[in-house]
Amino acid sequence: MPEYEMQPMNYPVMCYRKLTSPGVQSENDVPFHRHDGYEFYLFLDGSVSSYVGDAVFSPVRGDLMIFNPEQAHRAISLGAQPYERFIINLRKDKMDSFLADGSELSEAFGFPDPAAVKRIRLSSERIDEYCAIAEKLSSAVYLRNPCDDLLVDAYLTEILVLISRELTGNRFQDDMSQVPELVTEVKDYIFGHLTEQITLDDLSFRFFFNGKYISAMFKRYTGMTLRSYILEQRICLAKRLLREGSNVSEACFHSGFLDYTNFIRSFTRIVGMSPGKFSRCSKAGTGR
Repeated sequence: MPEYEMQPMNYPVMCYRKLTSPGVQSENDVPFHRHDGYEFYLFLDGSVSSYVGDAVFSPVRGDLMIFNPEQAHRAISLGAQPYERFIINLRKDKMDSFLADGSELSEAFGFPDPAAVKRIRLSSERIDEYCAIAEKLSSAVYLRNPCDDLLVDAYLTEILVLISRELTGNRFQDDMSQVPELVTEVKDYIFGHLTEQITLDDLSFRFFFNGKYISAMFKRYTGMTLRSYILEQRICLAKRLLREGSNVSEACFHSGFLDYTNFIRSFTRIVGMSPGKFSRCSKAGTGR
């Protein structure tokens, strides 16, 4: 399975309204990522493609998705209008405290399938109600005034109850488009052959499709070119190797890069620091 950037949480709750300026984003602007907790993603405005595991869809205002822990996802802005969303992240232990055995919330928020995404579409009235509570939650999380921890729990309870009622009302949206088996198989093949050279001819021979067709399908359903995807996965592998103690040369070779200079340049551009600095930060506990 491909490795995606993990975004750990120190404080058990994060809550913020985010606005991205107009403009088309590239796949390098928004890499796939995952959390060590739950994410509640409310889409408010803009035009985006939302990629969740092996599915992709175009959200509309009021679409609320709940990502379970470690589920890879990303949303890429496509158009000229601002992209706005409200995001709440709950560390797993925090969420579990609301889903204890016997809790009325446990049934609504259960994830029997680890790959599943719970999705609902809120009405205009519910959007306003949700955002009003989330704004108060955001203030309590970031101000941390005396007794604000109690307010955080109170606002979270309100939001979870609101979502639970919508979930039990069967307001599910089933407009997610499943990624074709071909694209999933290509991703698996790439991950299994990262240290080898992978060409369109290789993929064409392996999957019995024209290389241009494979490339076009991959871009359509992942939002990434084959070249960018391969590079991203190799950088993720190199980061893991560096965290585990490999030196820069070893990380370069064992993550599939044949050219050391290209490895240094690509790693620095994508990660924002050189592999050497990343290694030092990882050892100091500050690496990303």
